[in-house]
Amino acid sequence: MIFARSPAKDPASLWVGDRARLGLALGMVLAWIGLGLGGCATANGPVGGPPRLGSGEPFFECRGPTTAAPTVVLEAGAFGTSADWGLAMRDLVKTGRVCAYDRLGLGRSPDRITAPTPENIARDLSSALDNLGETQPVILVGHSNGALYVETFATLFPARVAGVLYVDGVGSDDLDEPLVMSDLQDEETLARLAAIGGRMGLAPLVVQPTIDAIGLQDSAAHHKWAALTSPRHLQNARDEVLQVLPGLRRVREIGGVGPTTPTAVIVASLAPTDPTDRAWRQAQAAPARRACQGWVLDADGATHVSPLGRDRSYLLAAIAWLKTPGLKSARACDGQGFRR
Repeated sequence: MIFARSPAKDPASLWVGDRARLGLALGMVLAWIGLGLGGCATANGPVGGPPRLGSGEPFFECRGPTTAAPTVVLEAGAFGTSADWGLAMRDLVKTGRVCAYDRLGLGRSPDRITAPTPENIARDLSSALDNLGETQPVILVGHSNGALYVETFATLFPARVAGVLYVDGVGSDDLDEPLVMSDLQDEETLARLAAIGGRMGLAPLVVQPTIDAIGLQDSAAHHKWAALTSPRHLQNARDEVLQVLPGLRRVREIGGVGPTTPTAVIVASLAPTDPTDRAWRQAQAAPARRACQGWVLDADGATHVSPLGRDRSYLLAAIAWLKTPGLKSARACDGQGFRR
């Protein structure tokens, strides 16, 4: 196992952003609470394409030709869509094929007919990859709550996975950290409030800051705006969040991701010594510590979403490492391979 701390970044390059651990939904709700009584919603934002209602298949955006390297599949966090990966995809396509998608019920994808459990979401993705002709093992990347869906997929379909990357993610190791579990319980309440705010038409008040936090532009910004101003999207995203806590327990009961799956994690923190941030790091680093081939990248000074934008160099480095030929076929775990 490789366990490394990332080099410290120049303090002058840091900027104050969203430090929320629970994804974009939390910042949205807090802004609604703070601004909802003091402003009026506007309808002058960008307009995105309509959902592909009735198609039965999730919306996918894939770029680049198939190569010998594994395809990279990107899973967005809570309330997110494929648009969240707009900047990352622009860079990743330079080294191979990359795909991002909207989960069923979100963004441009049609409504789902099953409960949005992590297991069902993983099965949806498996079916979609079949339809795309992605028969070889892929590298799965999950941001925030999307990391749980990646973990679930790698647990249920290990032969389809060349490696996993959890980006400031939620996973079954959170069950061992009371401070983290408290945050996730708060997320359920805030997700419910987000859906209510969407029905009240308050979303446009805070969508642009959410887009700016990642740095999205052009079509990605349009896609993100359309999703976060859609009551349908917000309600379905809420329903996903309500399945997270029971999903964590079921993934652990199933057995979790095996140690032979190469695993990288990015831990973003504006306050690494804060007790809650330390609890998050403990939980987030655990999957890489268990893996025969693992890498922890500490993105001190990064916000929860900046690894998708300003700080995506961490993301690119981790994916480049996961593309190392023969990484998954390395010998069984060896204590001599653990490096700090």
